[in-house]
Amino acid sequence: MKLAQYLTDKKMSPEQFAAEMGSVSASGIRKWLYGERVPRPDQMRKIADLTGGLVEPNDFILAEAAQ
Repeated sequence: MKLAQYLTDKKMSPEQFAAEMGSVSASGIRKWLYGERVPRPDQMRKIADLTGGLVEPNDFILAEAAQ
């Protein structure tokens, strides 16, 4: 699942998710959402943990490879 879809499904804003992440700003989250940047491996692990595994590292890696 893409992070954007997860946030939509959970009715979360980038600001709310950034607060849960604790180590990234809302603008950083938006860059991930728009494919401008890819989270670091440690951030990908935290995203997977916070989303209960619904958003996995491969969701970012495969999106990056498609560009």
